[in-house]
Amino acid sequence: MADRRRRRRKYRRFLLRRERPERRVVKDRLNPMEVYTDDELYERFRFRRPTIVYLMTLIEHKLINTTKNQALPPLLQLLVCLRFLATGAFHKLIGDSVNVSECTVGRCCRSVTQAINDIRQDFIMFPRDQKARQTKQEFLKIAGFPNVLGCVDWTFVKIQGPSENEPDFVNRKGFHSLNVQMVCDAKFRITSVCANWPGSVHDSRIWRESALCRQFERVFIGLMPYNFICVQAASMLSEIKSMEDVFTTGTFIKLAGIAVVALVPRFLMK
Repeated sequence: MADRRRRRRKYRRFLLRRERPERRVVKDRLNPMEVYTDDELYERFRFRRPTIVYLMTLIEHKLINTTKNQALPPLLQLLVCLRFLATGAFHKLIGDSVNVSECTVGRCCRSVTQAINDIRQDFIMFPRDQKARQTKQEFLKIAGFPNVLGCVDWTFVKIQGPSENEPDFVNRKGFHSLNVQMVCDAKFRITSVCANWPGSVHDSRIWRESALCRQFERVFIGLMPYNFICVQAASMLSEIKSMEDVFTTGTFIKLAGIAVVALVPRFLMK
């Protein structure tokens, strides 16, 4: 009996040691901005030091910045995310490089990408007015082709197969992806992005359904009445020889016809 009780006590102590959580050890975190040179930063993060600092000033207020529970500072959160985007390595490997946990790397990637996505409208803008005229001039200097506002193309962005509607994301090359439409200007700056379609959708349908296509259609339809009125007005002026020709029945009928035709596109757009 004594041996049985002794074995029970040993077994209880063994279970207590198993259930007791391990003591958390917070390691000294590496600050790549202080350790690496400019060339080493570019090799590891694909950005130069001034660009990283500029990006930090844009999204710093959107990242969690607290001293509670040894939280990561915003700069280190950004560097962890950039390291993942530059290498595509596993979160555990990225965490080991700066002495943070695997879960922390995942949270950093989500928060930083969301912060960057929130400011996309400040940089991804299709040219208008003076900027559009400047873009046309830049394309004209490259190839002598007039009235070009951008170059459009589509690309497959590989993703993991989703659990819902999985066949829709298999593209013509046989892997799961999104079919992303992008437009750039003469300096290769992205001016429009549409990333809402699975890989099986054809390029032409993405263009037809995009906001950029609808914008061009509205401009084209909106200019039709103006062009029509200008042409018809010039034709009428060439036929008028005196003031008596202005107040004739034929002139009033032509003016009424121009007004009716000019209003048709407006009703079509509605």
